[in-house]
Amino acid sequence: MEPGTKIFWIVWLLVFTLVNVIRVRKKTRHQAKYNAAKRIYRKINDIYQNHVSPGRAMSNRMWILSYLRKIDPFVFEELILYSLKKKGFRIKRNRRYTGDGGIDGRAKYHGEKFLVQAKRYSDHINLQHVKEFIDVCHAEKKRGFFVHTGKTGEASKEIIRKNPQIILLSGEGLYDLFIRERCLRIDRERFK
Repeated sequence: MEPGTKIFWIVWLLVFTLVNVIRVRKKTRHQAKYNAAKRIYRKINDIYQNHVSPGRAMSNRMWILSYLRKIDPFVFEELILYSLKKKGFRIKRNRRYTGDGGIDGRAKYHGEKFLVQAKRYSDHINLQHVKEFIDVCHAEKKRGFFVHTGKTGEASKEIIRKNPQIILLSGEGLYDLFIRERCLRIDRERFK
């Protein structure tokens, strides 16, 4: 074998190995976030099952929101997608968490496709994030779930009212999304 050919194969083997190591590492990271989301989903449902009395319902909801605001944002995205899957949606995950064009995932229910945006807020939601998501939904001609842990201000509520293709999931709706036995009610629609 000629020296030039030998160098070519050595370089090719190194590049091939490096690419596969990076690919496996990304897949492992995604799998770890997905597994963490499944654990959190089970934990939320265990708490609901064991403390479902009417006097504790509000404290359970507050605990869940407080807890969700502290978890890793990528685990939160996975938790939303996993919860939608448990409600009967078919889920399509992004290949990466950042640089996703404002979409954290896609969901399909009875033939209709939805875009999903998940945001962890500890205060009021950012109106600009809502506007950007509306623009993406318009561009793709799809409805979308804007899911968040914060407070929805009047300006955000108004813009969502004017854009009925956006389904806001927060507070009670977010709680319904996570609880296995509860039906997810959105306006007049029901997602079991």
